[in-house]
Amino acid sequence: MTALVLIAYSVVSGLRSTVLKGLQLQGAAHAIAGENPISFCNVFFLSQLMIGLALLIAEPVDVGREIDGLRPRVRLAIAADAFLGCFLAPLAFYMALDQLAVITQTLLFSLTLPASALLALWWLKERLPERFALSLALILAGLVVGRVFGSGLGMGMDQLPGLLWALLAVIATATRNCLRRQLVAQHLSRGLTGGVTNLVGALVFGLIALLVYGPQHFFLLQLWWVIGVIVIYGLTLSLGTEILRQLSTARFSVTQVAFAGSASVVVTVLTAAAFLHEPLTPGVLASLGLILLGVLQRHLSGPSPSPS
Repeated sequence: MTALVLIAYSVVSGLRSTVLKGLQLQGAAHAIAGENPISFCNVFFLSQLMIGLALLIAEPVDVGREIDGLRPRVRLAIAADAFLGCFLAPLAFYMALDQLAVITQTLLFSLTLPASALLALWWLKERLPERFALSLALILAGLVVGRVFGSGLGMGMDQLPGLLWALLAVIATATRNCLRRQLVAQHLSRGLTGGVTNLVGALVFGLIALLVYGPQHFFLLQLWWVIGVIVIYGLTLSLGTEILRQLSTARFSVTQVAFAGSASVVVTVLTAAAFLHEPLTPGVLASLGLILLGVLQRHLSGPSPSPS
């Protein structure tokens, strides 16, 4: 039964992009007052609000006192972490998904792993993981194969904005990964590093929605919107992924969780093909296989002695 937690983590996290893309398409087909009711504003306002409140409730500490005791440098790091992880990365993720196919975006996001390692080398002076060159070569080969042979990874000029948003999301996520490594040494509560930061992000997205769209962006909604965004994406996928990730981390080794996280890529690609009818060509499958080998090869040969 314990293994079901790891499987659920892989499935639920893998469904997020497919479900969000489906909501974007559904919103475009059911515009309200000429506007798509699905926007990065209300989607991330609701999902981050749920995550932030859940983390504060799950780990009740005196967050205000904890904040008062922080050194200025740590406060700045937490603010940067909140900006990158709770605003810039989600925004870029959404905009990339809005302009690219789910399969294209998912395969491009495999660049997060080597980008994080290279940034850690330059910024944190960490050594590169063992077999990093092989990992990078396999990932890049997978992207090339997908571009040349897989129609699901087209990158024409019309998709350039989506490609740029995807690369911005990769850079923002890689930078946040390095910041998180620095913050781990501070032994801060999840209520602060996760709860407060997500709540701040939710408030920013809510404010943008009110300024850009007005209050009708939340109030003039149909039942499918409420069920899709609040129940499915917010509660089940966003909050569910966070809870299952923490449960998996507490019960399984780092390698096992890494395998489950990588398997979520397979879930995303297969569900995008099944439910959104995106092309699942032999080139896409070959691209996916090479990228998975690149992501997982260091675990297949045993753990690396140095951090990645």
